[in-house]
Amino acid sequence: MSTIVGNVVVKVQEQHPDIPSEQIARGLSLVSGAILLFIGLVRAGWLVEFIPLVAINAFTTGAAISIASGQVPAMMGIRGINTRGATYLILIDILKNLGATRIDAAMGITALVFLYLLRWFCNFMSRKQPQKKKMWFFLSTLRMAFVILFYTMISWLVNRNIANEDEARFKILGTVPRGMYIRSQRCFLGVLTSGIKAFSTLARLF
Repeated sequence: MSTIVGNVVVKVQEQHPDIPSEQIARGLSLVSGAILLFIGLVRAGWLVEFIPLVAINAFTTGAAISIASGQVPAMMGIRGINTRGATYLILIDILKNLGATRIDAAMGITALVFLYLLRWFCNFMSRKQPQKKKMWFFLSTLRMAFVILFYTMISWLVNRNIANEDEARFKILGTVPRGMYIRSQRCFLGVLTSGIKAFSTLARLF
């Protein structure tokens, strides 16, 4: 869903650069919710039963490939790749710039391997100990949190003495602003207008 919204925001801003990205996203959510509400009120939910399963599988597979290709440059520490471009262009740029891989890859690749090893181990143990299947399933769901905490500790040990985040050994998240920052207060009509523009842009694309 985030991939779709991101693509819509990019396309709408190409034609309406004066509209902030967050307003487009809010407007899209508002209009989408209104459509779903209408479908529910007229009891037309049965239409969902006719959605081809192959189309859903194709969409999710394509979205997974698109998202994965956009994350590889950051995982490998490759700079200067436009991750908002077409997926095939991103893959070509990655292959062209493999020689520019930085130390970030040591963190990214090992974290990825660690995630899959934990998943395999938990699945293996749940088969070996069926009486503790729930426990291993619970541990498997926590593997992402564990890996994030573990690699955050490594990052802190490596970069704890730096004065500026730009001097870090590998790319880090950096300073996170405190509290909730509201950029602007938009009226309901403005959000609705942005949503309509987003849908009209989508209609022209298809």
